[in-house]
Formats: sequence, structure tokens, C-alpha cells
Amino acid sequence: MASEFSITLLAVLIPLVLWLLNRTGRISHSIFQVLAMLCIGWEAGTILYVYAAFETARIATYLSAAVIFSTFCVVLGQWDSKRSSTPLDEPLVVLGLCLAALCGPAPVNRYFLIGLFAFAAFSLYRSKLSATRKTIGLAQAAIAIVLSSVFFWGGDSFDGSAGLFLAVTLVPLPPFHVLFTSLVGSARGMLSGVWTVAFLALGLAEIHNLQTVIPMVTEIHVAIAFLALLGGLYASLKCLGQNQIHVLLTYATIVHVTLLWGLTTVFSSFSEWGIPFGITVGLVMNGLFVAYAFVQQRYGSPTIGNLPGLASPMPRLGTLVGLLISIAVLLPIIPIFGGITTMPATENQGGSLVIISLLFVGVWMFGSWHFSHVLHHTLFGKARSDIPYTDLRVAEICSLVLIIFGASFSILIN
Repeated sequence: MASEFSITLLAVLIPLVLWLLNRTGRISHSIFQVLAMLCIGWEAGTILYVYAAFETARIATYLSAAVIFSTFCVVLGQWDSKRSSTPLDEPLVVLGLCLAALCGPAPVNRYFLIGLFAFAAFSLYRSKLSATRKTIGLAQAAIAIVLSSVFFWGGDSFDGSAGLFLAVTLVPLPPFHVLFTSLVGSARGMLSGVWTVAFLALGLAEIHNLQTVIPMVTEIHVAIAFLALLGGLYASLKCLGQNQIHVLLTYATIVHVTLLWGLTTVFSSFSEWGIPFGITVGLVMNGLFVAYAFVQQRYGSPTIGNLPGLASPMPRLGTLVGLLISIAVLLPIIPIFGGITTMPATENQGGSLVIISLLFVGVWMFGSWHFSHVLHHTLFGKARSDIPYTDLRVAEICSLVLIIFGASFSILIN
């Protein structure tokens, strides 16, 4: 029987080989699409084999399945397209490294996490961001790499501090959000959604591990809740001033995960409510990134207000985006009911409850505004007469329908 390490190594090497072949060879887009689908099938089979043969944790398998599912939907959405706004080889590399970091044997899985941060830094270095944002993002990636490298050499106290930094980086909590916003906001096409789900999946695993490392101290809970309140307010205000869809969706993701951070101080049993909520956020945002990547592929980078009235000439796009935004608006309710119905609230949390109440109201209020703003200025209104609109094709419809189904399923198991 193959060892767990060798199976995990293959899960990384095959996507890397495809990435190198696509960068150095002359593989056509249609052939690479087939190879990408076969690679995703291999990754799914690998996770199932590792889960059955080596008793991998159920949570790691669930998070891995979410990353595989989101990557499959991205590749599927480009199936009948002759040209792609998303380089299909990069999602495969992110997928392989993420799965190895989630399901690989400890402590080797930390090296694969280092590889993911290194690839994120490489992608960020090639971006067209300003020098300041690029420098801050690269510095945060470098710190994450260092902490991942020495994670298993320290004691429990070091494990808690290092794991907490990785968690607030991967599940972005301001002011530790720069790497996430820079990477996701500058990624090409649907790659933004893949990075979002990958970061959230790895971050949720870190938060789950921290439940047994960080002591249940009231002062720590109040500090996290207060930071989540300030971070949610900051990200909401950033959403108000954005006219680029990708950047707005990036900060909208941060708004929702600040609620997740805040509720970790109130409800125990994080795996019962927090992980399904985090994955639902990732899938919904991935669906919106995918939908607007279809628009970008047709008409260039979508700026809010420049392409109004898409629902009229593109009714299939309008219906599916409307469903995704409806789910996004309802997202703040999910962890509240999930936390209440799964586990009782922890004791001695009066200060946290006040902060969380303000955070919940703020996230819901601002979230309802900026999602309705996107809905009103892109789907509704009068369509431009100078643009030859073409509605979604079959593969694109299937991609968005599957994402909606996956997000709804994640809600149901919450």
C-alpha cells in the first residue's frame, strides 16, 4: 500500500507538472481543459483514498471537498469557451497545494502550506498592484512562511500565537487582511474565487485547531470580538467606496468572516456551525466571482454602473446572480441559528455579546446595502444599445447552478 506521504506528494506534483507544461509547451486550450478535468478527478480520488485508508479527519476531508468542488466549477465554466479570462493551470496548483496542506501527514503538511504561501507571493509579485500594497502583502506572506516553517518546533504557547497569525491571515481579519485583499483583488478572472475558497478552507482548519490550544479566557474573547467589530466596520466602509466588482466582493468576504471571528467568542463547537458557515461564504463569493468573470470575458473588466441592465439581455445570468446575491444577503443569519441550535453559548461573555450584537447588525445592514447596490447597478436599469449581449452558455450555467447547489447544501448542514 502506498504511503500517505507519497499519495499526498502526487496530489501536488501532478498539478505542478501540468502548470509547467502549460507554461513551457504548446498545449491547446481545449486539450488542457480535458487534462484539468482529469487532474481534478485525480485529486478527488486521492482525498477519498486518503480518508478511507489513513483515517483522515472528517473536517479536513470536508474542507478539501469544498476546494475541489470550487475548482471544478471554475474549470467547467470555461469548458465551451475558446479563450479564457482565467489561466486554468493556476487553479490546479492552488488546489494541489491546498489539499496537501489540509490532508497531508503532520508535520509535512506544513511544508505544503509554505508552498501555497510561496505561490501566493509569486502571484502577488507578478500583479500590477502599487508598490506599497505589494510590499505589505509580500511581507505578510513571508511572516506566514516563517511561522509555518517553525510551527512544530515550539511549545504550546508558540503554537497558539503562530496558529493565530496564520488564522487571521487566511480567514482575513483586519488589519491582517492585506495579503488576502491584494491577492484576491488582483487575481485574473475566476482565480479570485479559487483563492478565496482555498484561503478560507485552510483558515477554518487553523481556527478549529486553535480551539484546543488557545485558553478560553474572557479577555481574549473580548479582544477578538472588539477587533472583529472594528474590522467589519472598516471592510464595510471600503465596500461603500468601491466601483470595481472584484475589489468590492473581496471586502464583502472580509465583512462576513469578521462575523465568524466574532461568534467564535460566543459559541463553542466551532466545527458544527463555523466551518459550514465559512465554506458557504467561500462558495457564494466564488459564484459571484465566476459570474462576473463571464461578464469580464465578454465585455472587459466590469465596473459598477458601466454595464447596467444585464438582466434584460442576459436573463439566465440575471437569474443566477440574483439567487447568489439573495443567499449572500441572508448569510449573517446562518451562523446565529447554527450556533444557537448546535451548542449552548459559553459562560461569562457579557462584553462579547454586546459587541457581537453590534457586529451582527452592522454586517447585515452594510451587507444588504452593498449587495443590493451591485444588484441594482448591474442587473437592473436600461441596457446599453451599443453592446451585442450574449447570454450564458450551457457550461457556464451548469457551473453557477452547481455553485448555488453547493452553497445551499452547506447551509442545510449548518
